[in-house]
Amino acid sequence: MSLPNCTHCQHPPERREKAGALLLICPVCNNRGEASTNHDWAVASWSQVNRTDLPYCCEEKPVRFKQREQQWFGGCTGCDNRVGGFMSLQGAVAGWARRLR
Repeated sequence: MSLPNCTHCQHPPERREKAGALLLICPVCNNRGEASTNHDWAVASWSQVNRTDLPYCCEEKPVRFKQREQQWFGGCTGCDNRVGGFMSLQGAVAGWARRLR
């Protein structure tokens, strides 16, 4: 299965492994999925943060998802519109989609 390139800079992801966990991350802009001991979930989370079907807030810029203090946030890279405080990446993706309905 081919992984999508980063939606922010179009660079392919880099695999990083530490303590049995896999992380897919863009080596150019640090866009990343979720670190996981489950390979399939690490790949799926990279695909989630690089979805091309998520709505844009402004200026046709893709949403960026970040994890801070074990909570996930989604934000527009153009205007600082944000949603956050989700306990999972899936929640942040769904929260972003709801926010822009």
